[in-house]
Amino acid sequence: MVYQPDLWGAGLKTLAMLCIVLAILILVIFLLKRFSYLKQGSGHGQLIRVLSSYHMTPKERIALIDVAGQTMVIGITPGNITCLAQINKSEVLERIEGAKPLGGKGGLFGKLLMSSLNVKGRSSEG
Repeated sequence: MVYQPDLWGAGLKTLAMLCIVLAILILVIFLLKRFSYLKQGSGHGQLIRVLSSYHMTPKERIALIDVAGQTMVIGITPGNITCLAQINKSEVLERIEGAKPLGGKGGLFGKLLMSSLNVKGRSSEG
């Protein structure tokens, strides 16, 4: 009796192994992309630094950034970046530089944002 290989079984095993290899490849690429992004933002000597970020929705956020020594609050959406406020007061800048990152909602970033927007609103009225 001649042995005949089960082609369907071998094909399914090959397809399953291909799917596993592709899934591992996609995972490795995702992790490399994620970690390279984190390394870029934490380097010393860069002119642009993200000091803090608050996600409003999954695709929209407010960020506190430092660009060559000037601190700004910007709004980021998928199609637009808008400067919301520029922080020039030395007391607010000292509080920002001395602040430790907080993970919760309504933390230091939210308070600083509201105080800077209120200060900006009062100065433009008078």
